[in-house]
Amino acid sequence: MRIDRKSLPDGLYAYDLRDSDDCDGTPSELKTFVMVNHWGTVIVKEPIDGADKGIVLDENDYNYLGEDMTLNEFANPAPRQEQTM
Repeated sequence: MRIDRKSLPDGLYAYDLRDSDDCDGTPSELKTFVMVNHWGTVIVKEPIDGADKGIVLDENDYNYLGEDMTLNEFANPAPRQEQTM
């Protein structure tokens, strides 16, 4: 399923990741929109320069930890609490 970019809150940007040509599940390019070999979509808080033309990725360019959160949690993170001992 793709992200409806028109529904993103102001200040958030969506970019697509393209799977490698052999479709092995490895993201190989970040681009404003990917039609073929769509691997997934990332949402960020700042625009990424060069995404219109595409940015080639290698395994050192990403670190997907498998964590998830809602769009609201990402857009409005909880304030950090100071820890005291």
